[in-house]
Amino acid sequence: MKIKGIGINMHPVRINGEIEKFRRELTFFEEIGYDYVEIPVDAVDVIYGGKLHRRRMNEVRKILDAYDLKYTVHAPNALDLRDMDNHEVQMDLFKACLEFTAEIGADIFVYHYGRKSENTDVEKKLYDSILKISDYAEELNVIVCVENIEIDPVSNVVDFVREVNRENVAMTLDLGHAYLAANYFGFDFLDSVKTASPLVKHIHVQDNFGRFEEMRLQGYDQYKLIPYRRLVALGKGDLHLPPGWGRVPLDEAFELLEDYEGVFMLEYHHYKYRMEAREILEKAKEYVRKHGVFVNLRNEA
Repeated sequence: MKIKGIGINMHPVRINGEIEKFRRELTFFEEIGYDYVEIPVDAVDVIYGGKLHRRRMNEVRKILDAYDLKYTVHAPNALDLRDMDNHEVQMDLFKACLEFTAEIGADIFVYHYGRKSENTDVEKKLYDSILKISDYAEELNVIVCVENIEIDPVSNVVDFVREVNRENVAMTLDLGHAYLAANYFGFDFLDSVKTASPLVKHIHVQDNFGRFEEMRLQGYDQYKLIPYRRLVALGKGDLHLPPGWGRVPLDEAFELLEDYEGVFMLEYHHYKYRMEAREILEKAKEYVRKHGVFVNLRNEA
């Protein structure tokens, strides 16, 4: 692996559109020593009705520019190109997200694939829409990285990205999601990493115990009502633990990602583990040193 920086995700619910909280999180990340932060578009309320709010966008950009950090961008929870009832505004929302990505100087935009439906018309619409999005992303020099989540086999994302066959449509491989899905749907986790690896231009590194929570398939909103403390105690669900705190065979997975070039993006619930933040960052550096090399990493030492 050739790693150009170690990153951490910002959590939209924690920020909830409040600019002062946004600043505090960025300050914390910079002080800890991260190189990148993944910004969820819906953390900062910059898109209204599918369009960028210019005044808000300018304010957010000025704040981001004040830090010695680089950025990637994560889609808002509302973005879903399978939403046929609101497809026009969904396309506008996607384009506004790409504009946001370009304006803050990022080149990676993460989009959740979701779960493949049995409706061929919906899947065809998704495919056609991504082609149009790819054209717009190319104008902005943004790469759309389609992420696997735990409610679908990794192979569906691999097949989709291969079918789209665009240079600027790649894959975000979320290792925690892949491990949960492997245990639930009955495929081999490491085989799925190996198969996906040629398409991967972004990774999410997080941990769990591989125990799927059935409520997740009934609906994300219902699933989020389960107290996190209960899920942690049982070791169930998409826990977003720091790497090494669960059972995902990360060392083996990183060996299969030897050709990966990009950011080593941690996606754990950092706000629950602030006491261990520096230790977790050092663990991430150990993974990189063991399985790859740093490329222009500011805080390599």
